Amino acid sequence: MKRYLAILLLFVIVLQTDGRAKVASKAVEETLEIAAKRSGKVLSKTTEKKLGVELLEFAGKYGDDVIPLVREGGLEVLEQGAKHGDDFWRLCKQVPAASRAMALHADELIPLAKRIGPEVLEIEAKTPGMAARLVREFGDDAIKTLAKHPDDTTRLVGYAAKADSPETARLLYETYKKSSNPSAFLEHLNWKHIMAAGLSSAAIISAYQISDGVQEGLNNPETLNHTITLFFCLGFVGLVIIFSPFIFKNYLKCRKAWKDQNQEQNKNQ
Repeated sequence: MKRYLAILLLFVIVLQTDGRAKVASKAVEETLEIAAKRSGKVLSKTTEKKLGVELLEFAGKYGDDVIPLVREGGLEVLEQGAKHGDDFWRLCKQVPAASRAMALHADELIPLAKRIGPEVLEIEAKTPGMAARLVREFGDDAIKTLAKHPDDTTRLVGYAAKADSPETARLLYETYKKSSNPSAFLEHLNWKHIMAAGLSSAAIISAYQISDGVQEGLNNPETLNHTITLFFCLGFVGLVIIFSPFIFKNYLKCRKAWKDQNQEQNKNQ
């Protein structure tokens, strides 16, 4: 009796193991299919089998979240994972949305991310190809700054490329960094003019004064009072200019009537 029970237990274990193997095989097959489409490739059966073994090995070493990283990043993830090892998988798992960028530019991004931090990959996930350009243009500090406003990266780098000198490009970044509303500062730069004629320091200063002038007034009551006083003075001058023709015309009418009245009185005398 015990012998039969042992055989039955072994049979159940084999069935369960076989079931898990089928599930794992199906997951690997689907993952490689999605990754191949992501990479624009068609896999032969031989290549699919080879990559499947690699995928299972990585999953066994780095965890099941390797699967979605390969799906998101493409087949190149397996290649870069084999090349760079722990650093690659650790950074990909920190910022999964950047796995495609890592798959294509790991040689450049890994040193940056190790030196500066995962913010490099956060920017890269939002604006592919921009993190390295940002560092080349403004230095490591720019990564920390733009991580708070990743959507501004493309415009900032694009404007810097149009600067009339390296000093102007640096002024652009320093002004952006100190602005109370960096995105508003960029919006006040005339991109059509910049694309046609380039970026000057005067344009940067003007945009900063417009974008931060109002905010400064709201935060500084003294500045706000000066602004309001100036507004009313200018408004009064404007009204005088607008209505001066009518005032002058009425003045001439009154003066003529007064003269006519005096002449009439003199005749009567």
